[in-house]
Amino acid sequence: MWAKIISKCTQLNKWLAFLSLIVMMIIVAFSAISRGLGSPIVGDVELVQLTMVTLIVGALSYTENQRAHISVGILADHFPIKVQYVIDLISSILITIFAFLVAYVFFIKFDLAEASIILRIPFFYFKALLIFGFIGWGFESIKQIVGHIKLLTQGK
Repeated sequence: MWAKIISKCTQLNKWLAFLSLIVMMIIVAFSAISRGLGSPIVGDVELVQLTMVTLIVGALSYTENQRAHISVGILADHFPIKVQYVIDLISSILITIFAFLVAYVFFIKFDLAEASIILRIPFFYFKALLIFGFIGWGFESIKQIVGHIKLLTQGK
């Protein structure tokens, strides 16, 4: 049951990332065209920065779900398979701790009054998305931990 809830949250994060990518492309295109015509858009850099944050955080849990994060296996790939599973387990535990710690810090430092400098866009929404994204990444990592433990206990 909890795996389905995590998967739904991951899908929501994925679509949020896709949507923010589309919005970012539109902003950049309009900004480039307007700058080329001699009348640049005020605050375009702020808008791109905010959509970039949304894109990256939205993609974290989906990337963890797909096991697509960058990993360097120069040393680990030469160990026996059981040792590789243990290394993956330790890595997933560290990712989980990191993701929940970042979400916690964003939560305790939550400030409703903060806004962007030029356009005065409130950061409230983006910080909420950051918290949701890091929590989603943490739960996806917990799913990976469960998978690693199953692999280790099955003896494969």
